[in-house]
Amino acid sequence: MKKINLLTGILTFLTMLAPCVVTAQQSQTPINITTTTVQGSPAQFTSYSGLNATFTFQTQNTLNSAFCNSGAGDVCTLPTAPSGVNAYPVANTRWGTYKLNNPNYGSCAPSVTFGGSQYCLLEFHFHGPAEHWVNNSVTDLEVHFVYFKLADFTGPYGLCNPDSLLVLGQRMVGNGNTPNSAWTNVFNAIPAANATGANSGQTVSFNIAGMMGMNNFNTAPSYRYSGGLTAPISIGTLGPNSTCVATTNPNNSRPWWGNPQRQLTEETYPQIVSWVLFRQPIQLSVAQVQQFKTVFADGNARAVQPVGNGTTIYFANPN
Repeated sequence: MKKINLLTGILTFLTMLAPCVVTAQQSQTPINITTTTVQGSPAQFTSYSGLNATFTFQTQNTLNSAFCNSGAGDVCTLPTAPSGVNAYPVANTRWGTYKLNNPNYGSCAPSVTFGGSQYCLLEFHFHGPAEHWVNNSVTDLEVHFVYFKLADFTGPYGLCNPDSLLVLGQRMVGNGNTPNSAWTNVFNAIPAANATGANSGQTVSFNIAGMMGMNNFNTAPSYRYSGGLTAPISIGTLGPNSTCVATTNPNNSRPWWGNPQRQLTEETYPQIVSWVLFRQPIQLSVAQVQQFKTVFADGNARAVQPVGNGTTIYFANPN
């Protein structure tokens, strides 16, 4: 799961996802899924048929977008270290990605209803290699469809609750020479990097249901757990009432993750995501995978994190 600011910010958000000052179990993302608990009565998707339509999203290459947004109130003195794994340039070259932003997220279209709550599609983006490992194995790419909980968006705490975001993840494998036609438009539209990581000004059309390749979300086997973003996020991006991402601890007896500087230094990102990782990978051609890797040659996957104590990884619909 970058930064959102409700209108433009939320759109440069989440390729992504500090320890809480309030006591909380650590549940960082991504993880290597090796041990699961069969979920007898998993939360149901009761509305997702609207995904079977043609949508037009704005394309963005976020390679040069800034970690810290001083206009939003971030106070950062990046990098956090002069060299090594903790050295982060102000320009976002470590987690830059190809992102497709929904221009209609404010009207909550398209949306899904999951566990009784309505979630609005904000954007989707890619990681290469895949961020989640399954049984010690990793695939070429992983796509994240990022939804936000409508009730939390303007709620008293913003998108700061453990289930404020719903990310539907699918791993992707390059195999053979035949392209996956459902994804052709998307991969052909990857924009080159620009100076600021802003939207490219270009759009692309696609059918989300066709790309995901599933007729029934509720019968498709999936791994589910409560986790976090996989990259730092700026102040003001999680709703107007959010205090969980702020330079100063509000001391309101709720989790506080700090600004991007603190998140990077602590290497702990906001734990606000319900993760649903579908078991079956999407099949692409080798050339389609290479289209992404040519633009993002250094890779953009966060390293696998330890599974936190108290974190249960559920296996839903193990058919």
